[in-house]
Amino acid sequence: MATRSLLTVPLLLTVAAAAVAWFVLGPAAALAFAALALLEIAMAADSSVPMAGIAGRLHSPARRLFLSLGIVAGVLAMRLLLPPAAVAVGDATDPASSVGEAVFAPGSFSAHLAEVRPALAAFGAAFIWLVFAEYLFNTDRASRRSWLGRLEARLARVARPRVWSLVTAGTGVVLTAVLVGVDAGWAPGRLLPVVLGGVAGIGAYLLSKRVAAWALGGLTSSDTASVGTGGAWRIHAYASTVVFERGLVVFMLFEILDGVYSLSGSGVLGGDGLSALEQAAVAVAAIGVGAVFLARLTSRLDEAAGLKRLRYLKAGAAYVLGILAVLLWTSLLVPIPGVVVGWFGSVVIGLALATSLPWRAWWKRARRGLTGRTRIARG
Repeated sequence: MATRSLLTVPLLLTVAAAAVAWFVLGPAAALAFAALALLEIAMAADSSVPMAGIAGRLHSPARRLFLSLGIVAGVLAMRLLLPPAAVAVGDATDPASSVGEAVFAPGSFSAHLAEVRPALAAFGAAFIWLVFAEYLFNTDRASRRSWLGRLEARLARVARPRVWSLVTAGTGVVLTAVLVGVDAGWAPGRLLPVVLGGVAGIGAYLLSKRVAAWALGGLTSSDTASVGTGGAWRIHAYASTVVFERGLVVFMLFEILDGVYSLSGSGVLGGDGLSALEQAAVAVAAIGVGAVFLARLTSRLDEAAGLKRLRYLKAGAAYVLGILAVLLWTSLLVPIPGVVVGWFGSVVIGLALATSLPWRAWWKRARRGLTGRTRIARG
């Protein structure tokens, strides 16, 4: 499947939905949809690499389910339901009321989301750092070639890697809490959300891993052919932990660092004049396009064994998570420029891709071809 065919379905969906939005809601809606859809597609490109890594560990029936319905449904659920759930928990309000406010009063909802943002950022930073630490300390003890040299190789061989993961995450939570406390004069209203959010992030990660371990049924990461054969419920449980991790990453990129809420993108993307319900419809359609593209791109990487042939691509995806965790902790102290949030993942993945390509082999073949043509010309 070429890149052109890979993009055909998402681009056709984008054009068709933009045309419908133009005729039904007007040009402002079409412009807002196109801009948000492009953002979602860009984020899907970064998320597809770790998704493909997970798909490679699933048995064939489970893999097909995960690559088709699982990714699309999971991304939609996480992107649309996690923000209202966060506000409901943070403000101790009715979840249905939070959903209604998100759709019909996006301005008020954004204000409430901003109030719980410190706790969410602390939660996401701790959780995502622990996901990154799985690669950094090589908790699965997989055989791999280090991308960044000797230091990375040494960290991948440390004893008790899971302990190191928890220690580094805990250090990040404590250090950030101390810095926030000093900056806020140790005001409980500023300090407690950061501490509780970080502790909750570590707890959620441990719970997610416990569910994944149960779903895998005690199998190791090397038992790839057997993963997903233990029943439909185990398949769904394991896939749900993966979708939760990826959905949380995308949620943090959009909602926390850049302050863009999924259902109120008009203020950012130029959809002024739209009603709240129209904004929600436009955003849901754009998120759906991004989810379809993510599923297709992940399937392409899985079919082509892209993570095996491009050996540093998985490392690049892991470091995206590590940088995001650090940015989230940093955002509790200083604002993070939107351009950093929008491009750092693409830059890291691009570097990993560039270093994975067989430049030397291509150069040798080019030199042999040039030498052969020169000899022919001389003869």
